[in-house]
Order: sequence, then C-alpha cells, then structure tokens
Amino acid sequence: MTLHFIRQLVIHTICNVVGETPEDVTALNKVELNTRDWEQVFSRLEATLDIQTDKLASTERTISIGTLARELHTKITDDIVI
Repeated sequence: MTLHFIRQLVIHTICNVVGETPEDVTALNKVELNTRDWEQVFSRLEATLDIQTDKLASTERTISIGTLARELHTKITDDIVI
C-alpha cells in the first residue's frame, strides 16, 4: 500500500465522517475533530487497514493529514511479516 493511497484513504475517511469536501479538508494545515468524529475516523481507519493505532484513547483531537498518513504507512510496513 503506497503512502499516496493511505493519504487519500485518510482524506476520504475524514470527509465521510465530517461531511466536508476533500478540498476543504486538505486546505487545512491541521484537522480538528470533536470526540465523536475522532473515534469514527480512527475506528474506520483501523478496521480498513486492519491495524491498531492507539489513537482512539488519545486526548489529542487535532491531526495533520500528511503526518497521519506517514504514521499509518509506517505502521503497516512495520507490521508486514514475510
């Protein structure tokens, strides 16, 4: 899975949860979510990618799309067993 694909998945997931357009979401330096939306975004990402991020329990509710995409890509890459 490429970093670009994961970034697009993050954007798509955020847009589906908050009801904003991809242009509106990507125009933000950081995306701030309320608790319900935060839980929805990370539940969906974890389920789709079959990983555990430990972000559901986080008290932080602001994310950078690029940083999150890199973190998820690293997590997926590190979890691959050959």
